[in-house]
Amino acid sequence: GTVTGVQTCALPSLSIANVLHDYPDQWVVVEITERDKYGWPEKGKVIGHSKDKGLLIQATKHLKGDLYLFYTGLAGSVAA
Repeated sequence: GTVTGVQTCALPSLSIANVLHDYPDQWVVVEITERDKYGWPEKGKVIGHSKDKGLLIQATKHLKGDLYLFYTGLAGSVAA
């Protein structure tokens, strides 16, 4: 089911830098497809994105896998 305010995606793997660029000032969940030598996420498939962190968590909490939730904007600009 679709949750209002959350866009779900089925896109190819992107670099985290591209995700930051393509989904500005949003919460994003990616399924990690590649990590760097230190274990940090380097590439992933965008599973969903939203301005509302709570809605995104509700929409994706049932998913399994190596998932990474992060905000693409500046830390001080996150709306509570």
